[in-house]
Amino acid sequence: MPLSIQHRHAVLLADRTHDAGVITTVVTEVLAANQETTPLEIEEAFRDSAAAAYLVATTEGFEVVLSMMAMLAAIGKAGVTLEQNRAALAGKLPITT
Repeated sequence: MPLSIQHRHAVLLADRTHDAGVITTVVTEVLAANQETTPLEIEEAFRDSAAAAYLVATTEGFEVVLSMMAMLAAIGKAGVTLEQNRAALAGKLPITT
């Protein structure tokens, strides 16, 4: 099931705080509430709304960063491309370090 309107609203409101901890908590709660939603769907909601938050796939799940530069640095540090990060967020590619 795609991201519901209510969950989309919740993650976008969390983005307005510009607090990675708050955003991480809300994203985690949304993913727990709907097992069919993927982190990629939330990342797409962020991108569609020009949000400050970005999701970066990690071995533990995901990390929230608050700018494109921070996202590029995080995926560079992980040694993956943007496409590999998106695939990992979709659950189609594991991230290993």
